[in-house]
Amino acid sequence: MKASFVYFAVICVFVHYANAQDTTSVDCTKKPRHVPPHMCCPVPDLTTDELMQQCAQFAGPPPPRPSSSEEPPMRGHPHPHGQHMHPCFMECIFNQTEVIGEDGELNADKFEQLLNTVVKDDREMAIIMKESFNACSAKANELKTKIAEEIEKNPEFSKQKFQPLCSPFSAMTMGCIKMQAFQNCPSSTWNDNEECNAFRKFIMECKKPK
Repeated sequence: MKASFVYFAVICVFVHYANAQDTTSVDCTKKPRHVPPHMCCPVPDLTTDELMQQCAQFAGPPPPRPSSSEEPPMRGHPHPHGQHMHPCFMECIFNQTEVIGEDGELNADKFEQLLNTVVKDDREMAIIMKESFNACSAKANELKTKIAEEIEKNPEFSKQKFQPLCSPFSAMTMGCIKMQAFQNCPSSTWNDNEECNAFRKFIMECKKPK
């Protein structure tokens, strides 16, 4: 299974549990045209010039994963949030800003401070992202526990699913925040067109855990 699919599946599970609101019924057998979420709702990247310098070694795309005869070739399908980023980049950002403390736990106050720095000119989006962080935190911690248990049972799990340089916890948490913000995007930011509306409805109604 490709890492991109794993990330997307986990993000959708996060959002399903975190956002328990009713939606218009959608025919889940008819997948709409994929639209990169950032084209419909440009959720800000939580970076500054200083943070980019501090995390410069992870600012590019991830290194290519070695292929195997059992793994299908990588295809040119777009990532749910645009171009792939290095799996350690968000961990570096969260560590530098202490959003993840020395105890490895998420810190809501530090995340709000980061929002006040990076998203200070868009209060609507900042509020949505703060709410998204709160909604995603509990499920992120649950996932962190499950990943640790899976790695303990099967040390090859981390090599198969993720780059071994860092934990996927931060990237998955941020992915959840972005997808949650995408679903609750402020009307002043949302690109209100047929394709974006159809794609958001499909994600909200159909991407549920089995």
